Amino acid sequence: MIAGCNQVENIEPTVELDNRAIGEVKSIDEGHLIELSAFFASILNKPEVLNEFYGYSKLEGNEGELEFSLRKVFETEFDQIARKSSAIVSHFKEHGGNLRTQSASFDPDFFIKFMKENDLEVLAPYLARNFLLEELDELTISWWTEEMEEEGLKKNPNWKGETPAFKIRLSEDLSFESIMKGLKDKSLEVFMVSDEYAMKNPTIVFGAFEEGLYDRELQLKETGISEANLSYINVVPVLNGIRCDQVLSTDLVRYVIPELRVLDNTQGWPKGNYISLWVAYGAWQAGNTPTLGFNVNNILNEEKINRGDFKWKTDFVKNPLIVHWHESNVSIQLIFAHRRRKHKLSQQVTSVSTNPTTGISTESKQTLTATDTRLFNSNHWFRCQEINGAHRIQSIPSLDIRNGNAIYQFSNSDGRIQWTMEPRLSRL
Repeated sequence: MIAGCNQVENIEPTVELDNRAIGEVKSIDEGHLIELSAFFASILNKPEVLNEFYGYSKLEGNEGELEFSLRKVFETEFDQIARKSSAIVSHFKEHGGNLRTQSASFDPDFFIKFMKENDLEVLAPYLARNFLLEELDELTISWWTEEMEEEGLKKNPNWKGETPAFKIRLSEDLSFESIMKGLKDKSLEVFMVSDEYAMKNPTIVFGAFEEGLYDRELQLKETGISEANLSYINVVPVLNGIRCDQVLSTDLVRYVIPELRVLDNTQGWPKGNYISLWVAYGAWQAGNTPTLGFNVNNILNEEKINRGDFKWKTDFVKNPLIVHWHESNVSIQLIFAHRRRKHKLSQQVTSVSTNPTTGISTESKQTLTATDTRLFNSNHWFRCQEINGAHRIQSIPSLDIRNGNAIYQFSNSDGRIQWTMEPRLSRL
């Protein structure tokens, strides 16, 4: 963990491996998944099918990433981008029906049920970002199962992921039977792919990833803090020399994260990065009793950063860490984490509250827990030190100053996250 000089002694994380057995994870038949992938490979050379695949990168929430729920497509039979019947579904049923008529082994009804029951999804982390649709002449078709990831992590806890795949040329009218025959007699090469390959070669992966894509298009934006509270009217620049002891009782002190980025993928290929952030702080209430429980605020709840996207983001943390950093709140504690299967976050959060009248301080504690979540790390920042400019002091020599603010970094064996912070004071 990398921290700044304005912080207390490092808080050691308590990270537990979830004890759920592998057998409790819903298993998927890899043979059926291979057949399904092969069938999609046989219809992806149809322009309208490939257009619909690419269209999902334009959906709100996908942030330019080609990913969608096959279960949802086959339940609704609707193309949300083109606002018409799904070409994916119509070609799947038409070509699948022809195969069944020809007494082939492919049963479209069985595989539609298979997609729905297993909540199958499509991930293609670099396809829409790195390749233009009109320039595609080949596709790599891959598939993923939970067992692949389990096996990889057994061999290497820091395994970054890879999946089996085969390549097709879109100019060739390959049938499902010819693809399956090539896979069986090995005339169609099966090889392993990962981030490095997919960045340079258009790749689509099928699997039950549990990315939540079925619900994503239906999710409404949560109502955030009101624009009045976020208004920057009358903001007093810190550079004007206002110090903590000069803050008026009527001043509004917010603490914000202007910029954030990840430097590594926090899950194995081909999954995305899902970031969570909590801020804990105490406050004095009626009866001079310090409270903490309802002040552990979940600022980010598994907000997605696309796989391989390591750029700085200026609007990722949209709401302030704390809307008004009152003088009774001596410090705040930040807890950064990310989604990681079979890990359980269990982190003690503490806060020091001071009675402004008597000056008596009290520490409050509780434990924050989350399943399928791994901690980056956690630490405290102090109100007066931040207002006095500690956020502008380089935290360690290897981390720069960015736009006038110090860069902070938390890390674990999965990856690193960096961000900047600053107080913003409004004089009302």
